[in-house]
Amino acid sequence: MSSLNQDFEDYTDKAVDDLSALQDEFMKLYEIESYEHWYYDHTLGAFNFKSDSGKNLYFKYIDVGSFSTKANTWNWGWANSSTPVRVSRGLRKVKDFGEANGFEQLTKGLFDGDEYTGWAMTAIAAKQLSAIGAYRAPLDDVLFVYFIFTYELTQDEYDALKEKYIKCDLHESGRVAFVCQHLITDRGIGFNEALESDPDVDAADDYQAWCDECEKARLREGEWNDVSMAVAQIKVVCDQCYFVIKERNQSVI
Repeated sequence: MSSLNQDFEDYTDKAVDDLSALQDEFMKLYEIESYEHWYYDHTLGAFNFKSDSGKNLYFKYIDVGSFSTKANTWNWGWANSSTPVRVSRGLRKVKDFGEANGFEQLTKGLFDGDEYTGWAMTAIAAKQLSAIGAYRAPLDDVLFVYFIFTYELTQDEYDALKEKYIKCDLHESGRVAFVCQHLITDRGIGFNEALESDPDVDAADDYQAWCDECEKARLREGEWNDVSMAVAQIKVVCDQCYFVIKERNQSVI
């Protein structure tokens, strides 16, 4: 056995032990077994435990991946075309860690394994991303999805989160983003942002952008006011459309 494989096995065993201890605390603290139902929403990235009495418990989550007992394969969330980037983007840190250490299991999207593999990969993700707990959800008799929870949501936070998402004809649904009217159809006209955005990082504030001409109007007025806003005529798009628009307009042609 190579030292690299031994290093990975040692790291995995430690991560599994750490997750086991974490899960004991998580299950007791949140009384998870008192909830009869569970749901998850890839649009919001929110997991909901619900009791028959109407009590709800919410968490933000990362979709770590899935294990098929039929094919005996593990599929990382970032490699699954049916898993939105918004619920798997945190896994980039896990993948980068794998690349830095030569751990192939953390960089290969789909590979053979057993049921232990699912919890092992989840344990590593939990360790790398400072999770507060984990959960395995059966989709059917042969497919299980593994989640890690990053933080709890209050009812008010969950309700507010729902307000941040819209239906999109191209991407089904996505987080609300705002762009000037010109960015919708044009290309190569500049892209000015209220805050620096990255499709792999879930920003706390809404995405907002405008073209170079709108930036000139804003600077002439010294602020966003009725005059500069009339030039921009801000439109609402989903976050995935936002990053397509960003790529299309950052380079002047």
